[in-house]
Amino acid sequence: MIDMEEKIFLALMPHRDCGKGVTTVKHSLLSLDFYGAFSFPVASPLAVLSHALTKDELKRIAVQLRENTFAEGRKGIITAGDWGTAALGGIFFGGQRLDVPVERLFQADAVFPRGVVVEPCAVPLLVEAVMRGDTPGGDAPWENTEEKKKRPAVQPASFSFTAGYVANLALRPLRDDGYSFEWRIGEPVWMPKIRRLSAAGG
Repeated sequence: MIDMEEKIFLALMPHRDCGKGVTTVKHSLLSLDFYGAFSFPVASPLAVLSHALTKDELKRIAVQLRENTFAEGRKGIITAGDWGTAALGGIFFGGQRLDVPVERLFQADAVFPRGVVVEPCAVPLLVEAVMRGDTPGGDAPWENTEEKKKRPAVQPASFSFTAGYVANLALRPLRDDGYSFEWRIGEPVWMPKIRRLSAAGG
């Protein structure tokens, strides 16, 4: 169970043309009675925030994310791959792992205002379901809990994208069942196109 307070996330969303595969996975999960599959938009929550970011702050983050996609020989591409699970803000998510180099985003003296990041994500996921269950305790990692065992076998097809945007995502639980929400997505700020990166960074 999670608290009923509204949470604000920094979220990364791929271009809508990339979301078709995610929708297919959600339909598959729902048809197998995996409730919660539609409780989250096509988005990757990257951090829990103390308050919503301004448009200028989001612009700096979008530029930093684009630069990160070229770090260590990368080609500016983000790939959604195997299924994974992660907890953020007391909520458990399931979805495809994203190879977004977020560790650079949360380094000291990065693009976030001081104190705004309450909790950074450890494993970026393109969320396809809000997981049921309580916080795993002791030496029982989330991957070994009963909820993992109940998850239907899903083999999502991997896909890649270069176009994406960041936005504030406000999430409010509707009930205390832990996986029923309503959300509001703020104004999108797109990562700069590859050919415009230097101009955006300057």
